[in-house]
Amino acid sequence: MTEGLPMTSRMVAAAGVVLVSVIVAAAFLWAAGLEVPSTPAETFSFEVDLEGWAAGSADLAFGNCTGASQGNCTVSWSVERTTELARNGQASVKMSLDNLNDAGKIWIERSFDATPGRTYLVHLAFAVASADFGSGNHWTILAGALTSRPAAGESLTTVVRGDTGNGLDSAGGYVWLQKGYDCLVRAGPDGHVWVVVGVWGTWEGPRTYYIDSVNVALEPA
Repeated sequence: MTEGLPMTSRMVAAAGVVLVSVIVAAAFLWAAGLEVPSTPAETFSFEVDLEGWAAGSADLAFGNCTGASQGNCTVSWSVERTTELARNGQASVKMSLDNLNDAGKIWIERSFDATPGRTYLVHLAFAVASADFGSGNHWTILAGALTSRPAAGESLTTVVRGDTGNGLDSAGGYVWLQKGYDCLVRAGPDGHVWVVVGVWGTWEGPRTYYIDSVNVALEPA
């Protein structure tokens, strides 16, 4: 009992009860998924490895698997860490695709923890090095967030962005371009949001791009 305590002691005791109540209430809301803070922005520069990102690909079929073509059923592609070119530091992700079928898609993907069923505003920024000059024959950038891991080209329609033109009027080598996109996505039942960054071969022929300094942040919408 606090009836025999001085006024200041009673006030401290009451304040302690209120503080405990607030802490308990906050913990309840957190557990119920009703109050979820923004995640700190994460930046990936690929200086040591792919830092949790993995390669993805879709729509790479070419030719057939019978007769003389047997064993040559897909176009050539690769997604790997490299020190050939970098925006920051010494490394980046190199994406190469021999787009013979005019449909290939390659990317990097990574899952981020989230509250199942909650909608997030995902802030995505990155640098891409492109040698695509002029006003035509560019490829398309893929960048954004998805509820689940992309399993086919059709699942990437919501992350189609601008083209890969580097702003030069004539051939001048690679130019680093800064890209940034915001998108809304609902976290999947497994408590993850998937972020993808890549390219869609919307013109035939082989090309290579570099990705660096990827920054991702999730904010409850």
